[in-house]
Amino acid sequence: MKSELHYFSPTKGGEKIAKAIARGLEGDDKSDITPAVFVTPVYSGHMPGAAKERFKNIKAKGNQPAILVAVYGNRAFEQALTDLETFIKERGYTPVAAAAFVCEHSYSTPETPIAAGRPDISDLQEAEQLGYAVKTKLLMGDLSPINATQLKDDPIPEEQAKSFMAAVAAARTKAVNLGKKPVPQYHGRKCTRCEACVAACPMGAIGEDHTLDSSRCIVCCACVKVCPTGARTFRSPLAKALAENFPQRKANRCIF
Repeated sequence: MKSELHYFSPTKGGEKIAKAIARGLEGDDKSDITPAVFVTPVYSGHMPGAAKERFKNIKAKGNQPAILVAVYGNRAFEQALTDLETFIKERGYTPVAAAAFVCEHSYSTPETPIAAGRPDISDLQEAEQLGYAVKTKLLMGDLSPINATQLKDDPIPEEQAKSFMAAVAAARTKAVNLGKKPVPQYHGRKCTRCEACVAACPMGAIGEDHTLDSSRCIVCCACVKVCPTGARTFRSPLAKALAENFPQRKANRCIF
């Protein structure tokens, strides 16, 4: 079964999940069904505007089924899947499956690991199994839609939730006092001019002179992740709170 992949994945975790699902959908069947796979990251509990912009011109071909995926950094996916469901239904797709997969958080560092190394082999196997399960459903002629609101986060213990929200409030206050949002920093002496950061930035926020346009930056940290020399760094005020309050490995979830 052929598939269409649509993903916004600055740090590549969501891309890996999308391709694993596509492997599960593959086969020698002669079906004329071509499911679309949509993958969005979760930013502050929602589908980010940058993902909507990336997908805005995509339209369904007839009653085309879609698999909806939110990838998040081990805290919560909140409203992201319902955002994505609304978005793709407006473009004519029928949501036949939804999933939330954990990927390494953009703010993760060796000092503050947050779902480090995910998606790992186990995660990718689960994604491939999801693709196979959806293929089986579709080949049986079942195009029944799912309701993304039925897929819910695991409850966060009250103490952890309060601790994290206190960190969020403190970070917001600090940003207001500084008069600017925190963005990745550039250390010119370490830069080899390899241009990896320029190519990786999904917003075109890094200029030819390697300066960063903070008004365009979405703090996805793609530039930080690809820099081979540490010339791009980001120390989020939330990284420590995320690492300390959400250290347990969260399970991936799906419905179809």
